[in-house]
Amino acid sequence: MGLALQIPDMFPQSGRLGRSVIVDQMLVAEPDDALHQLVMDSWLPQIIKRFEEDDGLPEIVSVIVSELAVRTIIKPEFHSLLKPGFRRMLEVLEALTSHAAVSKALVHAPNFDQSEITGRMVQIRSAMGPFLALSGLPDSDESIIREYYADAPQRSSEDRKALHSSLRSTTQFVQSALFTIFDRLVRSGADERALTLRYTLRALATNAHRAAMQMDASKVVNDGFADNLAAVWLKLSEPFTQDPGLKKIGRVDPDWVTLRAMLGVEDGGLNDANSEIATYWRELTRVNADKQLVDAYLEKKVSETSSISTRPGFVADCFFATANALHIGLIATIGRYKNLLKTIGRMRNEIKRFEASPELLPPQQRAAFPIMMQRWKKQLHDMECEKIALDAHVLDPRRLCSILVFYRFAMCFLLRQVDGREVFPQQPFAMPQEEGDDSALPDVWRMLPEFLIEDVVDFVVFAAVYIPEVLMESTAQVGHDGLRTFDDILPMFIITFLARPSLISNPHLKSHLVDVLHMLTYRDPREGDDYVDTLGGNLTNLQYHPSVDRFQANLDANPIARAYMVPALLRFYVDVERTGASSQFYDKFNVRYYIARTLRSLWARGREYVKTTQKFFSQQPNSNKATTGNTSRDRRVIEQFVARLMTDTTYLLDESLSKLALIHELEHKAPSDRDQDVGDRLQEAERMANTYVSLAHETVHMLAFLSRLSPRSFQAIEVVNRLAAMLNYNLKLLTGPKCSGLRVRDMKERFAFNPRVLLSELSSVYIHLGLTSSETDNAQMESDEDQQAVTRFVTAVVEDDRSYSPDLFADAYLILERWSLKSTESLEKLTLFANKCKGAKVDSRLIEFLENNAPDQYLDPLLASLITDPVRLPTSDTIMDLAVIKGQLLSDPRDPFNRAMLTVDMLEPVPELKQEIAAWREKMVEEYAAVQNGNNAE
Repeated sequence: MGLALQIPDMFPQSGRLGRSVIVDQMLVAEPDDALHQLVMDSWLPQIIKRFEEDDGLPEIVSVIVSELAVRTIIKPEFHSLLKPGFRRMLEVLEALTSHAAVSKALVHAPNFDQSEITGRMVQIRSAMGPFLALSGLPDSDESIIREYYADAPQRSSEDRKALHSSLRSTTQFVQSALFTIFDRLVRSGADERALTLRYTLRALATNAHRAAMQMDASKVVNDGFADNLAAVWLKLSEPFTQDPGLKKIGRVDPDWVTLRAMLGVEDGGLNDANSEIATYWRELTRVNADKQLVDAYLEKKVSETSSISTRPGFVADCFFATANALHIGLIATIGRYKNLLKTIGRMRNEIKRFEASPELLPPQQRAAFPIMMQRWKKQLHDMECEKIALDAHVLDPRRLCSILVFYRFAMCFLLRQVDGREVFPQQPFAMPQEEGDDSALPDVWRMLPEFLIEDVVDFVVFAAVYIPEVLMESTAQVGHDGLRTFDDILPMFIITFLARPSLISNPHLKSHLVDVLHMLTYRDPREGDDYVDTLGGNLTNLQYHPSVDRFQANLDANPIARAYMVPALLRFYVDVERTGASSQFYDKFNVRYYIARTLRSLWARGREYVKTTQKFFSQQPNSNKATTGNTSRDRRVIEQFVARLMTDTTYLLDESLSKLALIHELEHKAPSDRDQDVGDRLQEAERMANTYVSLAHETVHMLAFLSRLSPRSFQAIEVVNRLAAMLNYNLKLLTGPKCSGLRVRDMKERFAFNPRVLLSELSSVYIHLGLTSSETDNAQMESDEDQQAVTRFVTAVVEDDRSYSPDLFADAYLILERWSLKSTESLEKLTLFANKCKGAKVDSRLIEFLENNAPDQYLDPLLASLITDPVRLPTSDTIMDLAVIKGQLLSDPRDPFNRAMLTVDMLEPVPELKQEIAAWREKMVEEYAAVQNGNNAE
């Protein structure tokens, strides 16, 4: 019988019959069955002893395991977790591998890892594939949705929890059995451990498209296989990841990709014969290196490998294999889960919309509306069942806690690579020095796979949104003080990579770091009265998950967070202007929205963050103390931040108010005038208003708050005119006759639009920038520069011919007083500012006279305004006014005439021309005055 199993082609009939009979007896459900005992306790040990000596055991094991695998695939009783057969299948496999010789032979079996088996075929044709595919995930077993969760959407939450609990217990049994089997394989010997690793890495490499945004599910392994493989390696990594002190973290070589994944067996690596493993790891996106740099680095390292005496050990192998398995497995599944939720939400809205207004359907579809609606609801029900089935897995607290423990190790590993002393976590973390040039970063850091950071961030965001209690679970915290997952490591990880943006090249990845901060710090403004100088802001008390309070308390206690977080957020507000993506114009608003909301929460929480913000904005050009390490760079950030904030406020207010006006117009159309086109336009306007209104509110709030905290930054000559014009235009829109066109049905509930708060905060900006400290009853005495800055703002407000009028602030005053939006003291300040504007003398005819009579070389080539402080642009040899070009460069750091890169530091003053223009202006003013006096005399 052994020879028939070993060489089935020599004994075709007895071989096929023999394997069938043997497997039948192995799978007998009754353990006391005589034949079963004979096979397992007598025949199997004899076969092992007989063929182990002549190396024929791998072929026999391959035949038996293949027969078990075939039955697992084709027979539902062994494949479905709703049937009892799968338990017996795994028990038999465990019994087989309990023999050390079988475990060793299985890894050497012909079908264990065949080079021609790739992609989807890995879970069907490899020896362990069908067993790894045993899963309760819906794409692994259709009966999970069709039978187990068929009526789940109609069931109570308690019933669903019971269903989830039962399925999770079954999944735990499956993954525990698989771990036992793989644990025996890797412990069989060094060669067997390497072969098991190679099988894992090749399975992941040939199924890398699972992590892509668009994938063909028929060409890659299903969620169940990927999830089980990740669970196995997650369990294998526990001995070093669950260590509170992380004593083995030094064994994880950051050069593992080069020293193991890229090299073949003969050189001590793990690469396969077809180089699929090496190709996959070579083409991965790196933390801070393009493909050309990666290729050059790998070529260099490969040439040096002959002189390296030691290779990374199993700890490093296990770490990178686990990280990669989670990337291809659960993280990819979570991405599809979130997409499914979005699809369900859109379908619900569409069904609700068409049920309420069937006339929105095209005429040719209205007759079939009942049938279409029935079909849509059936599709919605199926998707809801799938979502509930996925809940059992992606929201399993036990599993998520174990993953968070692994990511604690991963975060510490990444922090260790950038630690200023390179000894973390054995010693406290030291913030790395700011690198002025990306090329100065260590190569070993730059070459790390980007997904190591991305997956940590994506997982934490997912947990914070859908199951935040996991973040605080005691089983996930693990470490002692200073190394706890949620309390210590996560805040340090987020702040470090935000405060040192040069470490990571991908702006989208940096924005995900902001997502984490936002999810774990934001408090809705309705919870507290934190509107700037506005009464009645406290509308209701909202409940927040305890993780928000705990994370904020951790930030408050973290010296790195206190020192670096606010400057890092302000700096990234500027940096996100250009992401390199085609959607960068809209992406930046979303990121800045989260930054604004995060800063709002921090400022409302305590004075410490307000002081840090004030310190950052008050840095002087000649200061030798910078909040982030470089004073001149910080000053540029401040200037660019103010310019970006002002530009965003202008755009977002214009877009949100125009969309509300359009909604008002469309909603007031007579029913007879409404058609499909009107419905589509209304839906699009509502969608955009939902986004723009929220963005506008948060941006205006930040403008109001910061203009009070650091008014000088917003009174700078390069921005003050545009800022004043924007404020005047929107104040007029909110208080003038056009404001009635902004009223839409249920505007607060539908769009979170609060025009009264918007008006109040815009009015606050005038007070902050248009009054001196003594006029606002501030004990601090103002300097001459402060007085000049206030005068500059008042003049800019009055010079705005488009929107300013003496009645502008009177209309605002009446509304603010009527709705009790400001205190009496604040209203008096607004009146004082309004009177200041009335007293400001701006002779627009003089300005027009000077510009009409000025030689061309005295006029700015962009705005055609009289130059007051001329500078030369070295990139195009053009003369411009300093205020004009500085304002231009804050938005776009390029020469407006030839698009060459240009910074403010490169501008060259032209003092001779400045004196010439000043003398000419003085002469022309006298001439203008003489003309005016003559006209008055007549």
